[in-house]
Amino acid sequence: MQRLSELWDKFKNVLVDTFSGGKKSDPNSSVVSADEVEKRQRELRDQERKRVEEEYRKEHPDQIEQEKMISFENKTNRLKKRLNIAIITVFGLIVIVFLVLFFV
Repeated sequence: MQRLSELWDKFKNVLVDTFSGGKKSDPNSSVVSADEVEKRQRELRDQERKRVEEEYRKEHPDQIEQEKMISFENKTNRLKKRLNIAIITVFGLIVIVFLVLFFV
């Protein structure tokens, strides 16, 4: 009799799933959508990455400082080059304007 009851419950669940568009409102359902799984995996990866970065930062503080200085120097050098190019361009344009005004 118990086996018959279990089969009847399964049959009812199949009917409910079929006619309700497959949307079951059971909060204890073990079925999880692929989007939710991907979202959870992404959260876990982010947590692990942050944990590893923090651990590395604690173990190698001198190397982190050195990398910051190298990055700062690279940015400074790039800015110096751009500033030099801007100064040369402005000076060249001023010379061209004076030449045009002088000969016209």
